[in-house]
Amino acid sequence: MGEAANHQHVYRRRRPEETLLYRTVAGHLETFLAERSEEGRPLAAHVVKELRGFTRCGILQHGFIRVFCPDCKYEHPVAYSCKGRGFCPSCCGRRQAECEEHLIENILPWIPYRQYVVTLPIPLRFWAARSPKLGAKLHTIATEAVRAQIEARAKHRGVIAEEQPLTGTVTFVQRFGSALNLNFHFHILAVDGVFVPPGGYAGKPKFRQVAPPSDDDIAAIVDTIAKKTIAHLRRTGFISDTPDEVPHPADEGLFTEEDAHLDAVRASVYGKIAFGPRAGQRVRRVGAGFGYEEEIGLVVATKCASANGFTVHAASHTGAHQRDQLSTLVSYGARPPLASARLSESGDGELHYLLKKAWKDGTQAVKLSGSELIEKLAALVPPARIHMVRYTGIFSAHSPWRPLIVLKPGVKKGFGPHGEEKDRRLVKSHRRARLLARVFKIDVGKCPKCGSDMRIVAAVHDPAGIARYLQHIGEAADPPQVAPARTVQLMDFTEQAGAEQRFE
Repeated sequence: MGEAANHQHVYRRRRPEETLLYRTVAGHLETFLAERSEEGRPLAAHVVKELRGFTRCGILQHGFIRVFCPDCKYEHPVAYSCKGRGFCPSCCGRRQAECEEHLIENILPWIPYRQYVVTLPIPLRFWAARSPKLGAKLHTIATEAVRAQIEARAKHRGVIAEEQPLTGTVTFVQRFGSALNLNFHFHILAVDGVFVPPGGYAGKPKFRQVAPPSDDDIAAIVDTIAKKTIAHLRRTGFISDTPDEVPHPADEGLFTEEDAHLDAVRASVYGKIAFGPRAGQRVRRVGAGFGYEEEIGLVVATKCASANGFTVHAASHTGAHQRDQLSTLVSYGARPPLASARLSESGDGELHYLLKKAWKDGTQAVKLSGSELIEKLAALVPPARIHMVRYTGIFSAHSPWRPLIVLKPGVKKGFGPHGEEKDRRLVKSHRRARLLARVFKIDVGKCPKCGSDMRIVAAVHDPAGIARYLQHIGEAADPPQVAPARTVQLMDFTEQAGAEQRFE
């Protein structure tokens, strides 16, 4: 083995078909979809595409590229990914690493930052998850409240209004909780200070740090968010002055579509099951304690305030030179919703998903059937064409100060095989290799035998060519089986009651 290869971890192809998550989805997906179709409540097309795409992600039998070493003639295939945004651990993990690298290396300057976690009342989580327009408005209200409070503290420190102080935020929109429930909330990474121009907009902005927010400052932020949100909900018809009447806006088509995804989202927000024999019941819990009917109220602590069901927590922060801690905050905000290692199978064939931290009632895990797991995954899939990472203030693309304060204003999200800047359309195929090298210290661009540069020689899509190549390298030619929809007994009170019907 070459000297260069000795210092690298050896790349081994991931085998998703061997994981419990893949086997569960492959075994129950088609039955789940067929049941929803038979009920007249099919899932949205983008949700079905994401679920079925997961069953093809990382599977060589569905296509791959051939990577070849011209020196020692070593070769191996690299399977395609599904590029899912909802729950796929591999693809969401790649997005997490990509976001972390881009922000730390190219965007965020060496200044202090503070994280503001904004959580919403339970009914509002459902509305925001279903309506991208409302979710974007809630994000605007939250970030404007945070930025206004930071700029107000800067003025108290001596930055006068004429200097037009500006701050900025990077927000990670998270749609999940630790129990695979839908919990729409924001992780706002804010500059812990302001930028001011040295003499108008011609010069480079100067950074001025502000004092940490007090508990009263956090209380003022959450109070502003709550009042402005409630006022917006009244103006748009989500709520009314009469407590018993909660009309939905007439122009919000997302609330008039009585599809299965709406039911899955609603049930996920409230910790219940939407379909199957346990429809309407709460998700089963594993652990000590007696459980509870509704969410336990959050205890207000240092730099944490709550009002009208809204909560703001702002205790996490980093110094100007604490880049490792900043990287941790970014990685936490961009993390995937599902960790495969926390999913296990009990002796009775049910699934246990371990919580990241035990709840106050003693719950340590949630218990799901295969169909219930797919229901929870479907609820986590975001609507198409929405941004999960949002930039405001001085980090906004429309800000004239942005090119003056970011680390590398000319760098786009993408790069060539050796780090050089290239057209965005030409660099995406090299990004996976760089991320593996950064996160796992695996350089897939280097030959594991001699250390020479590997080359992409072919993309294999034809089924006959795929089968021929896989048989040559000793891999199975047939893809892992996705179970067809199973025969079910329909509850039909007509003359055909009790007749079996098979989903095709």
